[in-house]
Amino acid sequence: MKKFNNEGENTPLMYIVQPETIEKPKRSMQSVYQNSFFKKVKKTRDEREKVASLSKALEVVQNPLAEKEKEKEKKENKMFQKMSIEEKAAFLADFPPHLSQPVCQVETKERTYSGTIVKVEDETLYMINPAKTEQTVVPTSEVKDITILKI
Repeated sequence: MKKFNNEGENTPLMYIVQPETIEKPKRSMQSVYQNSFFKKVKKTRDEREKVASLSKALEVVQNPLAEKEKEKEKKENKMFQKMSIEEKAAFLADFPPHLSQPVCQVETKERTYSGTIVKVEDETLYMINPAKTEQTVVPTSEVKDITILKI
């Protein structure tokens, strides 16, 4: 930053014709400027980062198995075709409610069912046919394949 002297001997950046009877100002308007806001922001960021790193370190020290548990909780993103029958049924039963529920085709040894999977409990699959309001109960052990017909 350029420092100005207090004597007012700065040459103007743009020349404007002025009468010579006007005296030059004895004092400059502002000689030094300092902003402490950015220093405060930097200090608070540094403090937050230190607190975050210390809390992570403390968490790891308190529970060394926490990271392994978190990794187990994360589900792998598999393609639907590569999932097992139980995984497919659980995925379709836990489909987000704000999205349209997919219509599935469930093939068993004896019959083929189509509808939306509502829930899976104790190795049984509960389905609703779009045309009917009744629930269809299908044992998971009898299911050969689950495919999505329409989303």
